[in-house]
Amino acid sequence: MQNRSQGGATPMLRQYAKIKREYPDAILMFRLGDFYEMFYEDAKIASKVLDITLTSRNRNDPNPVPLCGVPFHSVEPYIAKLVESGRRVAVCDQVEDPALAKGIVKREITRVITPGVVPDGLSLPAKRHNFLIALSFGAAEIGFAIADASMGFFEAGIFSDKGSLFEELLRREPKEILFAGEGEGFPIIEEIREKFADILISDSSKNADGLSHLEKILGREKRGDFPPPSLDAAANLLSYVSQMQKGRIAQFSSLELHRRGGGMRLDESTIRNLELVASMRDGERAGSLLDVIDRTSTAVGARKLREWLLYPLTEVGKIEMRLGAVSEIISGGRILREAPPFLSQVYDLERLTGRIGSGTANARDLVALMNSLKAVSSLKSILQDSSGYFRDCVERLDPCDEISSRIENTIAEDPPFALREGGIIRKGCNQELDELRDVIAHGKDYIAGIENSEREKTGIPSLKIRFNRVFGYYIEITNVHRDKVPLDYIRKQTLTNAERYITPELKEYEGKVLGAEEKSKSLEYSIFSELRESLLSEIVRIQETADAVGTIDVLISFARLAAEMNYARPKVSDSSILEIKGGRHPVVEVLSSAERFVPNDLSMDGRSGRFMMITGPNMAGKSTVMRQTALIVLMAQIGSFVPATSAEIGVVDRIFTRVGASDALSRGQSTFMVEMSEAAMILKEATDRSLIIIDEIGRGTSTFDGLAIAWAIAEDIHDRIRARTMFATHYHELTDLASTRAGIRNMQIAIKEWQDGIVFLRKLMPGGTSRSYGIEVAKLAGLSSGLITRASEILKNLERGEFDDRGIPRIAGHLEEYDSDQSQFNLFTTSQNSEITERLGTIDTSRITPIEALNILHELKQKI
Repeated sequence: MQNRSQGGATPMLRQYAKIKREYPDAILMFRLGDFYEMFYEDAKIASKVLDITLTSRNRNDPNPVPLCGVPFHSVEPYIAKLVESGRRVAVCDQVEDPALAKGIVKREITRVITPGVVPDGLSLPAKRHNFLIALSFGAAEIGFAIADASMGFFEAGIFSDKGSLFEELLRREPKEILFAGEGEGFPIIEEIREKFADILISDSSKNADGLSHLEKILGREKRGDFPPPSLDAAANLLSYVSQMQKGRIAQFSSLELHRRGGGMRLDESTIRNLELVASMRDGERAGSLLDVIDRTSTAVGARKLREWLLYPLTEVGKIEMRLGAVSEIISGGRILREAPPFLSQVYDLERLTGRIGSGTANARDLVALMNSLKAVSSLKSILQDSSGYFRDCVERLDPCDEISSRIENTIAEDPPFALREGGIIRKGCNQELDELRDVIAHGKDYIAGIENSEREKTGIPSLKIRFNRVFGYYIEITNVHRDKVPLDYIRKQTLTNAERYITPELKEYEGKVLGAEEKSKSLEYSIFSELRESLLSEIVRIQETADAVGTIDVLISFARLAAEMNYARPKVSDSSILEIKGGRHPVVEVLSSAERFVPNDLSMDGRSGRFMMITGPNMAGKSTVMRQTALIVLMAQIGSFVPATSAEIGVVDRIFTRVGASDALSRGQSTFMVEMSEAAMILKEATDRSLIIIDEIGRGTSTFDGLAIAWAIAEDIHDRIRARTMFATHYHELTDLASTRAGIRNMQIAIKEWQDGIVFLRKLMPGGTSRSYGIEVAKLAGLSSGLITRASEILKNLERGEFDDRGIPRIAGHLEEYDSDQSQFNLFTTSQNSEITERLGTIDTSRITPIEALNILHELKQKI
């Protein structure tokens, strides 16, 4: 018991304490009458998360018990809010009728909800998976299992290093991570706790249910495909879900091997910097690439689109199959017109199977399944003339006609949500049920007949026969007519203005009617449960159809997007070419309403011209051009048409982006350290098939240090890695690299100087620039004219490198204070002239590199 000895606790609180010990790390919602109550620390936490009043039991006690509660009939939103905050919730219900209980009412845990195991009744984002991940630690490998318990998705595999594991965790964004107790001592667990602080970390171990179900879905022939650590993780995961769902895990009908490799790798930095699934501005979906390109009509399609976006292909054949399907859909305009309406009629088939498997599906879910399968049948008819890969997808659609018929013949057309209140089974489905319903219907007519008969017999026109759960049926007579009450009426209750009576005839027929009602409800629930149970064997068929629906939906979404936005089919190959004509940023062109988007051309290959050194002022559009190039490549490799007039893309194995440092800064790392860490990762992992995007590097340290590092990194990428690279910089000295290396081309974002200012042309042009136009950009940003004038003055002094006759840099003064012709500092009139002259005499200017010249200049300046 928390904060209170059991010696002074009531029987109810002792019962609470016993149940709480079963789930010590869960918020225990304890059913008391019409409320779910929470006590002690649970109450303190829940009251804050749910924003409800915290009170206490036994307020006059020296140690009052903290208490809060929520109504039982509206508990689901409260549970959802607790789970969304990262808590585990255990729901404890009364499992016997309080009126029949001897002593304290029997209670037990009926369900446990965790962030990674969310059952029916709680809202889950329709367009995202709700992943649960389990880890197991072998001698040299990390076992990995991932599942979405709401739909039966289940994979297992291994990772040989933590970097790859972390990359997968970042892409999957699980809600909960499990590890067996023996993993506690592994340093990686603490790293996971630190790096993924918002994710619930839970302890789990194998149990009989998990192991037996794993054996059932694997079979001997498939078991050998999985490394032992992956099977340990899978068994732990199934055991945990089984424990949370009271053994109901039929939605997990198969285990697939989680394969790494064969696809483009995307690290955290690239996913964030390219804003693939969330905007960098606020972390929300709006403003991301996913948000802009999503034209899906179904929940399964939306989730599959997200998956494709985070796992681009690298096999040309598979990419071409998707592109071919998109082309076919566009050319056959009928599909674009007729398919989306039927797709929109398909409910979330994956989560419907999850509810069936976990035993939480209600009658409305089965009606939704029936209607979805009918829509699938219509969809298949529309798409039956398809060819190639698209036809293969269509062939996988199984309308499951016999399932639809079974549901249609059993379930009422518009059933209620509750399963035990009747009204869910169709008339004509079961003869016994129809007879019971007839008794109920005529029984109520009979009650109405008794009412009319008694009114005539007594002469009391206001006499009414009513019903409540305490007395059953009774006759109510107002006090005005009390003198007319017959002698055979038995008084049951006296009210202020009336009295209530019963008669033997009324009670006899009440028994028949109420007995029929209870029996009818029980029979309806039994028929429904039998139907739901029969669907367990059909889960695999429905899941396969759901997957096909998702694929078709994404391909049609790509076609709709291409038609709406005038996208072009890219030519994809295994070459090192990257050539884009009229390329556009897919997000910026949609969201930027202030100015017309300017398309850009780009050409690179892996032999010559594979490295672009890009210069230009801030705000000119360097970042946009580089990011749009990366996005066009990525979109092509998920099988989408691209925002360009034309594009030829040699497949890339990985996209690297070195842009910004805001997230790491919030974790206490300096800008320079972040840049160097990301650069080190790129230099270590990039290959000649990669695409590297570097938007400024070398900031956060001295100019010479930064320039030297940027120069060395550019050389290494060009000489050793030989990847296609876009390198934006304000170090204009780096443009000299193009004169020493044939693979480097200088490019600039064009601007036009106009009336003491600049105009951004947003066009990528050959050549470098020697100016950053920082002052002009500052002027555009709205800095005061006085400050702009002073900055211009200081810039001129810096460019002249002038000192006054006192040895003070002229940056400290104003131009009019000096006569530069008379007081300009003369390098060769100081006492150090012989040393400097001697040093200059040793330099061979025909062989020196620009970076060496800068270092010598820095050295000489230190001697002044």
